[in-house]
Amino acid sequence: MPLSEEKNPLMRQHEGASPALVSSVVGGDGDLRVSITTSNFIMVEGILQDEVTAKMESKLHLESAVGIESTLRDEAASKFGSKLRSEVALDLESNFQDETAVNLESRLQDEVSTKFQPKKEMSLLLADVYHELDMMNRAFRVAGCGTFLEYHVTEQEKKLHTANFCKDRLCPMCNWRRSLKIFGQVSRVMNELEKQDYQFLFLTLTVKNCSAVDLSDTVQVLFDGWRKLYHKNGIFKRSIAGTFRSLEVTRNSKTGFFHPHLHVILAVRPDYFCKGFISQAEWGRLWRSCCNLDYTPVIDVRKIKPGSNGLTGAVAEVSKYAVKATDFLKGSMDDMADYVSAFLSALTGRRLCSFTGCFDKVRKQLALDDVESGDLVHVEADELRADLAYMVVRYCWRSGMYVRG
Repeated sequence: MPLSEEKNPLMRQHEGASPALVSSVVGGDGDLRVSITTSNFIMVEGILQDEVTAKMESKLHLESAVGIESTLRDEAASKFGSKLRSEVALDLESNFQDETAVNLESRLQDEVSTKFQPKKEMSLLLADVYHELDMMNRAFRVAGCGTFLEYHVTEQEKKLHTANFCKDRLCPMCNWRRSLKIFGQVSRVMNELEKQDYQFLFLTLTVKNCSAVDLSDTVQVLFDGWRKLYHKNGIFKRSIAGTFRSLEVTRNSKTGFFHPHLHVILAVRPDYFCKGFISQAEWGRLWRSCCNLDYTPVIDVRKIKPGSNGLTGAVAEVSKYAVKATDFLKGSMDDMADYVSAFLSALTGRRLCSFTGCFDKVRKQLALDDVESGDLVHVEADELRADLAYMVVRYCWRSGMYVRG
């Protein structure tokens, strides 16, 4: 029914109670909106609805804007915070790498200064002695030993890659490199033999001290005795599975006498101590017989405990230089010339160390080169991987010192 024909009950109620309410409508903010009559009530109702709708939409827009602003703030914080954290991490990593490089370079310089430099200085002194003995080729070769060193350096390690070594039998530089090579090879062979359940003994065989004149003959007695012991003695062959043998000659600075002796690592089977055991007294008798001595020589034999410092100590003992430079590069030039002549006479043309039996078999399986005539640059078991980036660092010998070039 149209509004003009029948009034809204609410309007009739307000007309009777208060005509003023019918005549005007005041908004929520106190402003007069419109005078109400029966004919325009629908219009007023529409105005009020529009106002409510507008306020609701305004509120929704405001809440939406606040939500969007919060979302943008979170996204920005996430992105920029992540970038900031990445930059900080990169800075820390860069600083660490820089410190690592500095430390590695410092260690490299220390190695050159404390290890190569003293050996090079003694090699030059040996070259002077060779010159005094009119051994010009030896003098020239030894004088040029170790004048060039090239390292390959990564962030974690350093490796000698190229060098010029003379391989002279008495050269202090080359004897040091041989010692490192022997230590590495014997250690690797023994590690493999341990996996096969072999056990080890450390044996030292000696003869009486001798003068410089008798040194060559005395060394020959040692080698002849060793060959008889290893190849011809049935007791030895039944009990010992393999050996590594090295010669060492020392000189007593007080008496001037020389002390040549053999260091031997023996590989024995697990049942050696139950059957086939050789006592120290028996070793003494065997050695005396093989060397045709008229006295009982001093010998020492002991078991090397697996996985102990004794194993490392035994390997270090057999890896010693055959001769120490301090035993012949000491005193006047005449003294040094005499000592050098005696050592050359005793050592030239002889193998100072050897592998036999299971030691030799494993050495060949590992494809290890000759410890005396082989490579003296790559003396360590591990080398740099081919795919690693590295820096090349070179040192040259100039004016009595190593200079980085």
